[in-house]
Amino acid sequence: MPNLNLQPVRLVLFLLPAFLVFPVAGYPISKCQDENGKWHYGDNAASVCGNARITIMDDRGRKVDEVAPPMTVEEFNALEAEEIRKAAEDKLEAKRQQERRRILAIYPREESIIRARDERLKGMDNNIRVQEELMDDMRLDLKALEAKKVPADATAKMKLESRKKLQQANIDEYHQAITRLRREREQAAQKYDRILREFRELTAE
Repeated sequence: MPNLNLQPVRLVLFLLPAFLVFPVAGYPISKCQDENGKWHYGDNAASVCGNARITIMDDRGRKVDEVAPPMTVEEFNALEAEEIRKAAEDKLEAKRQQERRRILAIYPREESIIRARDERLKGMDNNIRVQEELMDDMRLDLKALEAKKVPADATAKMKLESRKKLQQANIDEYHQAITRLRREREQAAQKYDRILREFRELTAE
């Protein structure tokens, strides 16, 4: 009778360590290495290793997956900045493609671009020339006012000085307007040069 009672006990003691060492089939094991180089296993591997890379293994010790560590604040900010830059670049390229399609729709031939450019610049040159002629007339009027003898009467003297200041203000205003027109003329010339260059590129094939 005593011998019959001991056999089941030995069997239980033998099976219990085996169950603890080998995982149940299909149960994934986590594995990571901490900052000191020590390996950790089990469900608490991620918490033990902090931000380390986690390796997932099956019950036979084979690698089935790998979990990358979470991004740092610097990495996240860099990724976000790159996405913003990429989105802005894509938007600019889409705008360029739209502009190119518009060019082909408006200008059937290269000569039409050249004609439009020349007419536009000619009109702007005429406007600048008219403004310059008006400003020259104002300068002559101011020179005539400055050549006048200063009146002895204080009121007349004040009126003359006021006319001089007003004429000079008008000259300055025209000068600023002409400067702006010349800048716009230069920008228009550059715009048509760009359109002509893009048209040639689009029709080169």
